[in-house]
Amino acid sequence: MGSPITFSGFNNIDFNTILNAVMSQESQPLTALQTRQSTLKAQNSAFGTLIGKLSTLGTAADALKDSTSMAKLTASSSDATGVGVSSTSGTIPGTYQVNVTSLAQAQVSASQTYTSTSAIVGTAGQTLTINPSTGDPMTVTLTGDTTLQELANLVNNGQTQPPATASIVQISPGHYQLVLTAASTGTANSFTIASGLTGGEGLSFTDTDNDGVSGDDLADLTRQAKDAVLSVNGLSITSSTNSLTDVVPGVTLSLNKDATNAVVTVSRDTASAKDLVKKFIDAYNAIAQFTKDQTNASLNGQVSIGRDPVLRSFKDNMRGTLMAEYGSGTYKKLAEVGIGFDRDGKMTLDSTAFDRAMSTSPSELQTLFSGSSGNGGAFGALAGLVKEYSQAGGFVSSVRTRIDEEVTRIDKRIASMQATLEIRRQALQQEYIAADLAMTQLKNQSGSLASLASGLSF
Repeated sequence: MGSPITFSGFNNIDFNTILNAVMSQESQPLTALQTRQSTLKAQNSAFGTLIGKLSTLGTAADALKDSTSMAKLTASSSDATGVGVSSTSGTIPGTYQVNVTSLAQAQVSASQTYTSTSAIVGTAGQTLTINPSTGDPMTVTLTGDTTLQELANLVNNGQTQPPATASIVQISPGHYQLVLTAASTGTANSFTIASGLTGGEGLSFTDTDNDGVSGDDLADLTRQAKDAVLSVNGLSITSSTNSLTDVVPGVTLSLNKDATNAVVTVSRDTASAKDLVKKFIDAYNAIAQFTKDQTNASLNGQVSIGRDPVLRSFKDNMRGTLMAEYGSGTYKKLAEVGIGFDRDGKMTLDSTAFDRAMSTSPSELQTLFSGSSGNGGAFGALAGLVKEYSQAGGFVSSVRTRIDEEVTRIDKRIASMQATLEIRRQALQQEYIAADLAMTQLKNQSGSLASLASGLSF
């Protein structure tokens, strides 16, 4: 804005009011542009909200189109302290008698005893080799005088996955041993040790047969490597680990105690399956309410995207997709398994109908939801529809891109128009200042003439 005009008050003319009135009139195109820009930004924000809701809906649809979404299992153990269970997914409920004879354990070998962790156990060039029963051996080569603690660090950092880990254990006050523990349980992960460390106090492990190798005789070991031994419904099983994922379909067994008997019960997890459906319903209803709010705002003359063809087409396509028929199985429509709409268009779940479908024909329910491959069915179709609208380059993102481009163009026009209007204001201001000055001079001249006339006598 220019400097304010100093008015003479001639003839009571307020040039500042005139200037503001003229600029207000000439600024109307600018005001229209700013209003348009504000509208576009509000609409873009609404589309951003829609994208977020579509993402939630897509995630819920993806979960239901998964070919195992209705095959969730829940498992329980009669003795969870002895045999723990966790369910994953599967299709075979049942009861399993698990009898654990012994747990899998990792080999442990302990060295001679030292009075300090700083004791020197080897010198430069000497080696310690840990040779696993499967896989490549690991050799630690010393580069100088090495303490017990430094050796433990070298073992642990010798390679990405060492066959054994090293720790220093204080077995009594002032007495320490280097303890090597196999990286994993089971006989397949046992190891032998060949120590060439003789510097300082040296390093040795029990070698019963004096062949220079420790661990090739059971008497050499502090603890022997063992496989887990158990039976499931009378079938004998051995495992190198105490976590079994392929014995009871869809369930992980965690063996915790020797000589344990437990009954593991596996049943269909209707509650988890229903929760997936409820999450989808909540996501759908959130979009339905958003669409309704936008439509009402539009009807009330407020800024919204209620009349935008992209929003309206998605609403129609989504409802059509959810009410369509799929496949030729027992269930062809979502309404047949309890997923429907109330009078206000809100999606609802009839729990009785859904539970009945889950208990009588779970595979048919799964086919309705996901098709035969996990990419079809009602929710496969809906997931595809959501992707068309929400993905990069999709319908909604394309609309937002166009709005962003238009806002940028308007920004440039507004900046140009503001600069032009400022030049116009300054020009008018100078004109009005000149006019005010001229009027002041005329007024002064008029006063002088009047005084001169009054001094003349005829």
